[in-house]
Amino acid sequence: MVANGGAVLKVALIGAGAIGAKVAELLGTGAAPGAELSCVVPHEATEGFSLGEALKDADVVVECAGVPAVRQYGPAVVAAGKDFLVTSIGALCDASLRSTLLDGGSGRTFLTSGALGGLDAIAAAATGGTVHSIRIESRKLPESLIQPWMDGDTRNMLRAAAHPVELLRGGPEELISSFPKSTNIVSALALAAGNWDIVEAVLIADPAAGRTSHHVVVDTSLGGFDIRITNEPSPGNPASSALVPHAVVRGLKTLANPSGSFI
Repeated sequence: MVANGGAVLKVALIGAGAIGAKVAELLGTGAAPGAELSCVVPHEATEGFSLGEALKDADVVVECAGVPAVRQYGPAVVAAGKDFLVTSIGALCDASLRSTLLDGGSGRTFLTSGALGGLDAIAAAATGGTVHSIRIESRKLPESLIQPWMDGDTRNMLRAAAHPVELLRGGPEELISSFPKSTNIVSALALAAGNWDIVEAVLIADPAAGRTSHHVVVDTSLGGFDIRITNEPSPGNPASSALVPHAVVRGLKTLANPSGSFI
């Protein structure tokens, strides 16, 4: 399975949307030496490979289709002894699913760094000390935050917004129930800290947010972190970051060519 051992890491993708299509394109250009695309499982599609067919050949299955796809496919992937690379980390807000994916199968679950840096430092602080609090303020274009549950007045307000509007303030669970496509970074922070109760998220619709921005402030017993990230939105899905497919491919490259380095 490992490229530097002479074999090729075979990759199955779940989802062929903005993230999945870009990952497939990058794999096709050789962006992850030692890894090659074996198939794509179109989520909720009527044609294409089924998960069972994908698992016959794939060494690693990459989820690029959203939180429901993690719930639908993840347990079967790890139960089959395959590696599972997750982009929709918000799905792990569900404690039962989190236990199944991280501890309940012979396969391994990997989580992408996605659009955020600094997770390694937070995890190290949690290992060697205590993470007291994490606060993240995210700003996105109002149009990208419109949700199916919103009434017409709320949708129109967001479309016409001339100033920043705070839409939510709460923990990962509150965020995933209302804005499931915006919860991955918040869940990644909770996982890095090993504590879902200390993360407060503030989600702001900002008409001036040409780039999606995240400001993370972390207080730990070993020091504090102040992290600012601005990301270009994905051309195919403004609710996601253009950086995410590249984080996925970097992870696949690492799996295919383990070097002993954590960087």
